[in-house]
Amino acid sequence: MGFLDKAKEVLHENAEKVEQAIDKAGDFIDEKTQGKFSETVDKVQDAAKTAVDKGQEALKNVGDKGQEAGETVADKAHEAGQAVADKAHEAGDAVADKVDPQT
Repeated sequence: MGFLDKAKEVLHENAEKVEQAIDKAGDFIDEKTQGKFSETVDKVQDAAKTAVDKGQEALKNVGDKGQEAGETVADKAHEAGQAVADKAHEAGDAVADKVDPQT
């Protein structure tokens, strides 16, 4: 499992815990400030949760792009391998014709 796969897994498995921690931190601040900054705290909480969501989406997109790139490389490698095999076959036939022109 690659780094990005692990990061996606950890964030996905813990997204709810992260959001709960954000809520808990906001509640703590509201309690300690007697709600004096609750509107600002709510905005910060929303921004933090949005950042978590965007982080999950970004990791998903990176993983998808990596998979697409890997598939493209595999396809190109297969094509190149096939071209090499074809050339090797042609070269083998040419050598065989030189050694035994009757075949």
